[in-house]
Amino acid sequence: MTFDQISYMEGINEVDEDRVNELAESIKENGWVGCPILIYNDMLLTGSHRLAALKKLAEDGYDVFGFDVAEDVTDIVEAHITEREEEEGWAPDIDYGNIGWLLEGSWVEEYKDEITEW
Repeated sequence: MTFDQISYMEGINEVDEDRVNELAESIKENGWVGCPILIYNDMLLTGSHRLAALKKLAEDGYDVFGFDVAEDVTDIVEAHITEREEEEGWAPDIDYGNIGWLLEGSWVEEYKDEITEW
Protein backbone atom coordinates (compact mmCIF):
# COMPACT_ATOMS: atom_id res chain seq x y z
CA MET A 1 0.00 0.00 0.00
CA THR A 2 1.22 3.49 -0.75
CA PHE A 3 1.16 6.57 1.43
CA ASP A 4 -1.75 7.81 -0.71
CA GLN A 5 -3.80 4.84 0.47
CA ILE A 6 -3.11 5.31 4.18
CA SER A 7 -2.64 9.08 4.48
CA TYR A 8 -6.14 9.54 5.98
CA MET A 9 -5.42 7.12 8.84
CA GLU A 10 -4.68 8.23 12.36
CA GLY A 11 -1.99 6.85 14.64
CA ILE A 12 -2.95 4.44 17.39
CA ASN A 13 -0.84 6.13 20.05
CA GLU A 14 0.73 9.47 20.85
CA VAL A 15 3.94 10.25 19.05
CA ASP A 16 7.18 11.82 20.18
CA GLU A 17 7.86 14.78 17.87
CA ASP A 18 11.64 14.31 18.13
CA ARG A 19 11.24 10.72 16.90
CA VAL A 20 8.91 11.87 14.10
CA ASN A 21 11.49 14.47 12.96
CA GLU A 22 14.26 11.86 13.13
CA LEU A 23 12.25 9.47 10.97
CA ALA A 24 11.33 12.21 8.50
CA GLU A 25 15.01 13.05 8.01
CA SER A 26 15.87 9.38 7.57
CA ILE A 27 13.13 8.95 4.95
CA LYS A 28 14.38 12.03 3.07
CA GLU A 29 17.94 10.73 3.07
CA ASN A 30 17.39 6.99 2.58
CA GLY A 31 13.85 6.49 1.33
CA TRP A 32 11.68 3.89 3.02
CA VAL A 33 13.79 1.36 4.92
CA GLY A 34 12.66 -1.56 7.04
CA CYS A 35 9.33 -2.93 8.10
CA PRO A 36 6.25 -1.58 6.39
CA ILE A 37 3.51 0.03 8.44
CA LEU A 38 1.07 -2.75 9.29
CA ILE A 39 -2.62 -2.23 8.63
CA TYR A 40 -5.43 -4.23 10.28
CA ASN A 41 -9.07 -3.68 9.37
CA ASP A 42 -8.39 -0.32 7.74
CA MET A 43 -6.46 1.09 10.72
CA LEU A 44 -2.88 1.06 11.92
CA LEU A 45 -1.55 -1.93 13.81
CA THR A 46 1.94 -0.38 13.89
CA GLY A 47 3.58 2.75 12.55
CA SER A 48 2.16 5.81 14.31
CA HIS A 49 5.55 7.55 14.26
CA ARG A 50 6.32 6.54 10.70
CA LEU A 51 2.92 7.71 9.45
CA ALA A 52 3.35 11.01 11.30
CA ALA A 53 6.78 11.41 9.66
CA LEU A 54 5.29 10.78 6.22
CA LYS A 55 2.53 13.30 6.88
CA LYS A 56 5.10 15.85 8.03
CA LEU A 57 7.13 15.33 4.87
CA ALA A 58 4.02 15.69 2.71
CA GLU A 59 3.08 18.92 4.50
CA ASP A 60 6.61 20.20 3.89
CA GLY A 61 6.24 19.55 0.15
CA TYR A 62 8.33 16.40 -0.03
CA ASP A 63 6.79 13.90 -2.48
CA VAL A 64 5.99 10.75 -0.49
CA PHE A 65 2.66 9.95 -2.14
CA GLY A 66 3.97 7.14 -4.31
CA PHE A 67 6.02 5.53 -1.54
CA ASP A 68 5.11 1.88 -0.92
CA VAL A 69 5.00 2.00 2.88
CA ALA A 70 2.32 -0.32 4.25
CA GLU A 71 0.98 -3.85 4.12
CA ASP A 72 -2.48 -5.05 5.03
CA VAL A 73 -2.10 -7.90 7.54
CA THR A 74 -5.81 -8.32 8.28
CA ASP A 75 -5.90 -11.90 6.96
CA ILE A 76 -2.89 -12.89 9.09
CA VAL A 77 -4.32 -11.29 12.25
CA GLU A 78 -7.81 -12.73 11.70
CA ALA A 79 -6.37 -16.23 11.21
CA HIS A 80 -4.48 -16.01 14.51
CA ILE A 81 -7.51 -14.66 16.36
CA THR A 82 -9.70 -17.43 14.92
CA GLU A 83 -7.10 -20.04 15.85
CA ARG A 84 -6.93 -18.75 19.43
CA GLU A 85 -10.72 -18.65 19.62
CA GLU A 86 -10.99 -22.26 18.43
CA GLU A 87 -8.31 -23.41 20.90
CA GLU A 88 -9.50 -21.47 23.93
CA GLY A 89 -13.16 -20.83 23.22
CA TRP A 90 -12.88 -17.04 23.20
CA ALA A 91 -11.20 -14.35 21.15
CA PRO A 92 -8.80 -12.10 23.04
CA ASP A 93 -8.81 -8.35 22.59
CA ILE A 94 -5.85 -6.99 20.70
CA ASP A 95 -3.24 -5.47 22.97
CA TYR A 96 -1.46 -3.09 20.61
CA GLY A 97 1.61 -3.17 22.86
CA ASN A 98 1.94 -6.96 22.40
CA ILE A 99 1.19 -8.03 18.84
CA GLY A 100 3.81 -10.70 18.21
CA TRP A 101 1.39 -13.59 18.66
CA LEU A 102 -0.84 -12.10 15.95
CA LEU A 103 1.96 -12.16 13.39
CA GLU A 104 4.22 -15.07 14.32
CA GLY A 105 4.90 -17.54 11.56
CA SER A 106 4.15 -14.95 8.88
CA TRP A 107 6.43 -12.92 6.63
CA VAL A 108 6.23 -10.11 9.22
CA GLU A 109 8.33 -12.14 11.66
CA GLU A 110 11.46 -11.21 9.71
CA TYR A 111 10.94 -7.66 11.05
CA LYS A 112 10.19 -8.58 14.66
CA ASP A 113 13.38 -6.98 15.94
CA GLU A 114 12.23 -3.67 14.41
CA ILE A 115 8.73 -3.82 15.90
CA THR A 116 8.73 -2.48 19.45
CA GLU A 117 5.28 -3.89 20.07
CA TRP A 118 6.34 -7.43 19.16
